[in-house]
Amino acid sequence: MACMAEITPIIVGADGVKLHLGDTTRLANREQRRVLRAMYRGCAVPGCCVAWDYVVIHHLKWFRNGGPTDIENLLPLCTKHHHYAHEGGWQFHLAADRTLTITLPDGTTQCHGPPRALAA
Repeated sequence: MACMAEITPIIVGADGVKLHLGDTTRLANREQRRVLRAMYRGCAVPGCCVAWDYVVIHHLKWFRNGGPTDIENLLPLCTKHHHYAHEGGWQFHLAADRTLTITLPDGTTQCHGPPRALAA
């Protein structure tokens, strides 16, 4: 059985919060969602007014293509922008400080600074 098992290293913060689940767990866990909610009021696309309760957690490098369920690879998107990411040709890139760059199908890029942490 051990030969057939998958090993998933889980990296936790100093406080024990699991922020890196690797590529064997598809869905963001409660802790990851809480961290993202502390950064974003809703959809991460600037100017979008969709509230947090109506977003999905998107893998920037798609899970089916080996994208890990790690906080650096996750972004909350509304249904419309999630559709643009998967079928509309929009590309999203997050820098280490969570500066968001959106590349549209025509090659135009939009760069938006990192989100501001929200008060608890």
